[in-house]
Amino acid sequence: MTEDGVESVKSLIASILEPRLLAQGITVTTLHDDLDLRGEGIVDSLGFVQLLAELETRVGGRIDLLDLDPEYLTNVGALARHIAGRRFSS
Repeated sequence: MTEDGVESVKSLIASILEPRLLAQGITVTTLHDDLDLRGEGIVDSLGFVQLLAELETRVGGRIDLLDLDPEYLTNVGALARHIAGRRFSS
């Protein structure tokens, strides 16, 4: 996993959720790793499923979240690291 890979996934998350982030006063440049998307009301359960589906479309494959601690599913940094670790590792 590379830092570029993590940043790439965070950028994807930000672009998908940009209208919702802006509605909460969060810009792409102020998107922090510790932001809990569900805890801050940016996504609900359905919104998370939609985010995941869009991420799968954009990364070109299924994203397996079985080994990601459920407590961190909607945490931007943890989610980005998890996806990048599977997509961008070499």
